[in-house]
Amino acid sequence: MQTGPDVQFKTLLNLEEYEKLIEKFKGNRTDLQTNHYFDTKRFSLKALDASLRVRDRDTLELTLKRKKGYKLLENTVPINNEVLQEMRETGDVPEKEIQEELITLIGDQKVYNFLSLSTFRMYLPYKNGVLFIDKSEYLDITDYELEYLGKNYNEAKKEFIQIIGEFEIQYKKADKKIKRAFKAYKRMN
Repeated sequence: MQTGPDVQFKTLLNLEEYEKLIEKFKGNRTDLQTNHYFDTKRFSLKALDASLRVRDRDTLELTLKRKKGYKLLENTVPINNEVLQEMRETGDVPEKEIQEELITLIGDQKVYNFLSLSTFRMYLPYKNGVLFIDKSEYLDITDYELEYLGKNYNEAKKEFIQIIGEFEIQYKKADKKIKRAFKAYKRMN
């Protein structure tokens, strides 16, 4: 039997729905992660379908993602707080490997940390997949989301519909977190 990539279904939650789920599943695994997004003042990376991010979990990782044809190329290197601070203060990326790739994309333009997004996540195996309950904070905004990850599209969709019915959740379309945060950033600037 061949298993394809995971399929995901998600809905935004209101505070009441979020708190009900957190209470029901308390004691399950949680983690906190903050993504710091960088681009040029003119958003040259975004215009090239590229992104530069520092993921702050237990350690720091600097990741440059870019599209090349139909492929998504991803280059990730571990960094420390001093490197993150230097990037914020100077607009330069000191990690040679990523710096060289960036030069081919944006020349000598400086980057800046235009957005940081923190997500507190609770997750647990549920039915035949994994349930994620997220609280995200960015730009003085807090939002909540329920995501269900499964292996088979039809089965996972059916289970997702059962889950939101079981917990009396009103389905609300959810863009990706970064898209919601970027829309909020654009509204403010």
